[in-house]
Amino acid sequence: MKSEGFLDLGDFIIELIYVDCPCEPLPPMLAIYDKRGDEWYRVDERVEVNNYTEAFEWACSILERIIQGDEVPLVGLDGPAPPSVLERLRKALTR
Repeated sequence: MKSEGFLDLGDFIIELIYVDCPCEPLPPMLAIYDKRGDEWYRVDERVEVNNYTEAFEWACSILERIIQGDEVPLVGLDGPAPPSVLERLRKALTR
């Protein structure tokens, strides 16, 4: 994910979106595409970072929290992600 900006896990694609804008700081976003459900989700947490390395470290910490079973807020267009999506994502990350 660090060099390409995304990670393909089979059922999911995880993408780190970081825009280095000199005019106005934009927080990074971790987007997760559920191929099976054909739905995009994003981690609903705001974090302030100074560069891509810090954004990458934040993204890794989010993925570690998901693996550990922590409740990470994922939201899509229709609201929070169903628990089944988080569980499938957790399993995909541990393979």
